[in-house]
Amino acid sequence: MGWTVKFLGVLGESPIGPRLAKGGRYPSEIGTSFENKNDALRACEKWNEWYYSQPYLNKKQKTKYLA
Repeated sequence: MGWTVKFLGVLGESPIGPRLAKGGRYPSEIGTSFENKNDALRACEKWNEWYYSQPYLNKKQKTKYLA
């Protein structure tokens, strides 16, 4: 069976793919399918590190609506 790393977003779980990169470099060398749970957990850490280092996440977001 194995372990699969997925992206958890607003709409639920989805497979990791190039769309996640939003125009940036997609790191296909991390992988998404693993036989061991430990390898999958290490990959999750690498994916989180990569995702949160993307430039569009580091920009300050403007608030569109105020209450």
